[in-house]
Amino acid sequence: MLDRRQFLKLGGATAFATLFGGCEKVQRKLIPFVIPPENHVLGEALWYASVCGQCPAGCGIVVRVSEGRAKKIEGNPLHPVNRGKLCARGQAALQTLYHPERLSQPMKLSGARGSGKYQPVSWEEALSLLMTRLKSVRAEAPASLLMLTEPLRGHAGLVAGRFMKSFGSPHRVAWAPFGADAMLSAHETVYGVRALPEHDLANTRYLLSFSGDFLETGISPVHYAERYGRMRGDRETIRGKFLHFGPRLSMTAASADLFLPCAPGTEGFVALGIAHVMVRDRLTPQSAGRPLGELSAYSPENVEKKTGVHAHDIVAAAEEFARNQPGLAIAGTGAASCANGTFQCAAVAMLNVLAGNVGKPGGVSFPNRAHAFAKYGAETALLAPPPESGYAGVRGALESMRGGAFRMAILSGATNPAFTLPSSLKFGEALSKVPFVVAFTSFLDETSSRADLVLPVPTALEAWGDDAAPVGHGGAVTLCQPVVEPFHATRSMPDVLIAAAGELGGEPAKALPWRSFKECLDKAYGGPGGAMENALRQGGIFGEDAATRVPPKAGALVVPNAADAVFDGDPKAFPLVLHLYPSITLYDGRGANLPWLQEMPDPVSTAVWRNWVELNPKTAETLGVSEGDGVVLASPAGKIPAHVVLNPGIPPDVAAMPLGQGHVNYGKFANGRGGNPFALLPAAKDGASGGFLLQATRVSLAKTKLSTSLARAAHPEGQWKVKNMM
Repeated sequence: MLDRRQFLKLGGATAFATLFGGCEKVQRKLIPFVIPPENHVLGEALWYASVCGQCPAGCGIVVRVSEGRAKKIEGNPLHPVNRGKLCARGQAALQTLYHPERLSQPMKLSGARGSGKYQPVSWEEALSLLMTRLKSVRAEAPASLLMLTEPLRGHAGLVAGRFMKSFGSPHRVAWAPFGADAMLSAHETVYGVRALPEHDLANTRYLLSFSGDFLETGISPVHYAERYGRMRGDRETIRGKFLHFGPRLSMTAASADLFLPCAPGTEGFVALGIAHVMVRDRLTPQSAGRPLGELSAYSPENVEKKTGVHAHDIVAAAEEFARNQPGLAIAGTGAASCANGTFQCAAVAMLNVLAGNVGKPGGVSFPNRAHAFAKYGAETALLAPPPESGYAGVRGALESMRGGAFRMAILSGATNPAFTLPSSLKFGEALSKVPFVVAFTSFLDETSSRADLVLPVPTALEAWGDDAAPVGHGGAVTLCQPVVEPFHATRSMPDVLIAAAGELGGEPAKALPWRSFKECLDKAYGGPGGAMENALRQGGIFGEDAATRVPPKAGALVVPNAADAVFDGDPKAFPLVLHLYPSITLYDGRGANLPWLQEMPDPVSTAVWRNWVELNPKTAETLGVSEGDGVVLASPAGKIPAHVVLNPGIPPDVAAMPLGQGHVNYGKFANGRGGNPFALLPAAKDGASGGFLLQATRVSLAKTKLSTSLARAAHPEGQWKVKNMM
């Protein structure tokens, strides 16, 4: 057995021969450390810093390890993104590590595609099969290789990008269902910078949120929750005020001083109404002297008719926002994922320009977060990719699949496109046109179960890597290290690609000159005994912040072209607008196979282990359904079952539903827990940014009898009844 020092030096496969050579069976002992490794003392706990891999936020973690086993995960107090805090999904990474359904060895398809029938094979056989296919494709049609992954950051992205380019294929696609396409396009229009800004919640005095559920999901929920706590309680004489506009009373909305419900897809018009008042009444120096011009049509009275937000509330919000500077306006996923998402995000961003808080403490700034990778020049985008959904690329790849353009596909990542893409795109049918598919994964899911060859990868707690989070820092790099020895015979995708490039020779071998991914990281960060060793102790490189870019349009008022939200379906046949939102526990569905997350009560409905749809009590009464009843939601694209949950914070013409449930091939803890809400969506996109739409359809509800009942941790109304409050 390797001691820890030897293990950290080797870091997995250190050469092609090691990777493609014999793999010893992993030892399992009743008492694991009869001769303990040098770094371990029985009864003594050690802490190792790394990065959380449960969502794209990139939080830093520290893991308590005792007797060679990871026992507890906490936030890294030195990390600039989360500053010692961690969400439930991060805590549940332990269950990913110890999960009984984790893949322990390579598997080769032994039945029809999608049947889930596999036979275990050795790494030698699996990698021999992989190399045979790669060599054949490269010799005959290198451009027929497709790589479809989640967005890869850090040197994993560099390895994947270089491999595909040197192989001769331009077809590398990344897919993220909650990408920030609309926000990026809006910021380019309003600020002149195509990037996600830093929102300085900790120092703001007045916060306007437009469907920004930043305390639950969003781009970096732990980061914003920590900053929100500082905004509310860090200053002795200042307690920042918070207003939330949106179509649902979420946990974030419930935390606000005032929740002002508005119709789905109208958040941007509320922002225009606030801007109208600020310019009309000259409430800030930036708004004084500006003609109403294009804002003249958005008086509070006109906006009230369109959004449902009272005119006097719009006026009050504008006046308070202007008086309590620095102020901050944030658009969230609910506003950004409508068909008019780019307009809505631009209208909200315009409020920051009118308030004069761009580039100031308590406002909006644009640090160059990629400066740590600047030495890579044009390849910087491989290490710090923009946080886009990649929806256009995925749709293009599906069309190419159907046309027979690809002879081989490499799949990797937690985004599970067979589950998270609209069913109308028919991902599985398109993938069946690819002759050979290999998947890198720790678990079989709806996507990897369609592969011909499945290669098990280590979890984030067993792997080497690095990361640059999308927000929350000014250029920090987080380092990921194994905190325990791998439990199974796994190989990371970068390690396999590096070894494969060496075997292919030629340009791939030149592009990936390392013997292992660990060596790649050593060369980049100083290696053992150098800067990397010091960085591993604190969890990354958290030096001086990068210079903040000056938005070129920050001094000019850019009024976006207003656009109405469009929802698929005839209002007569489908009377309710469907509002989908990421689950605080299951996220996009990747956490559904973890029992800790399944049994964690939703903070609003207290529901567990089930799918549900939230309705206004008056709507439920009209439809003849009650709390806990089974219903079938139908959209023009499909149907799914769910249980009814009453939420008085939902407008009467809206049905709200969390994402994440509805799996059919993701293990015993995830399968059979309702329908998949992604299946209700049309294959629509934001016309301005091309981004993926979550708020895109209308639905109807019909009462039905389900074999399950609604499971809840507690009655959300306590001793009160909704009907007594209406």
